[in-house]
Amino acid sequence: MLHAIENQLFRKVAPFTIRHIQRPDLATDDPLVRKVMEQASREFQVAPPVTLHQPDPLLLAGVWGLMREAFVVHAEGRVVREAVAAAVSQLNECPYCVDVHASMHLSAGGEGNILTDELSNGTSASALAYQWASATLTPDADIIHHPQIPAGDVPQVFGTAICFHFINRMVNIFLDKAPMPMPAAGSNFMRAFSRASLRFFGKRMVQLDGEPGAFIIDPGEMALPPEFSWSASDLNVAGSLTRFAYAAEHAGREALHEDVRTVVTDHLQTWKGEPPGLGRGWVDTLVKQVDARLQPSTRLALLAARASWQIDEQVVADFRSVVDDDRSLIQAAGWASFAAVRRIAGWL
Repeated sequence: MLHAIENQLFRKVAPFTIRHIQRPDLATDDPLVRKVMEQASREFQVAPPVTLHQPDPLLLAGVWGLMREAFVVHAEGRVVREAVAAAVSQLNECPYCVDVHASMHLSAGGEGNILTDELSNGTSASALAYQWASATLTPDADIIHHPQIPAGDVPQVFGTAICFHFINRMVNIFLDKAPMPMPAAGSNFMRAFSRASLRFFGKRMVQLDGEPGAFIIDPGEMALPPEFSWSASDLNVAGSLTRFAYAAEHAGREALHEDVRTVVTDHLQTWKGEPPGLGRGWVDTLVKQVDARLQPSTRLALLAARASWQIDEQVVADFRSVVDDDRSLIQAAGWASFAAVRRIAGWL
């Protein structure tokens, strides 16, 4: 009964939090999408942070594959990875993901309330991983170079951080601030109600598991980018990162002009995790490097990489004035988010 209610919430209600694109068709005949939906519904849930990528089935499969291998499988370590997901979500100002994963951390048996900063000085495995994840935008921090994380856990823990640096950006752009569409969803009372509901249903979800290495994407001639070399000791996490990188790069080549991608990657080469500062003056300066027709996509890509929470209706409308389809919008934001997380991965 409770599982049936949970399925209804995720399949019928939660998709109403999706914005800027059509809500995903969970009953689609696309073979790649169907494989993702079947695996995700069995081992996690058909949650909007995953399903929003449906306009590009390859990217959807790449994102789900990374989440599955880094975050979902090996349920016995889930509590630590929930703490990492919550810490990264706080860094990226993603209230949706903070609420979900702070609640799921408690559902998984975590000690200490992330929302009241109780893990910042703790010594449990979750607290130490949380402290490390909270520094992943500070590449010179000592904890980044000397993480107190068991060597065998590094691929999954680091992979979880990378996964949520990506997911947070996409959620900030394409989902509302609360996990469920409710009146006054942003109010303190409704957010508390939402977190309590998540803790209740999360007790089942955090116990789900899957067989590592059940990949949906054929690897073909793919290679693991050097920034993800820390995953090499776990062939399944490394394999998921390889496929994720391939899917994201494919999306970028399809949706964005080479000049746009060059502006973004050149800008990120000097980025060291610092926030962009107030306003969008830095974006206005950078978009002048490309032709006027490319400026809307350049602006969206730069903001997705550096300040996803600043993407508003106007930024999306400007993008759609040139390319008006959901697939291109998801691909552009997805590639830019990947470009940022690839940079982050390189300093871990």
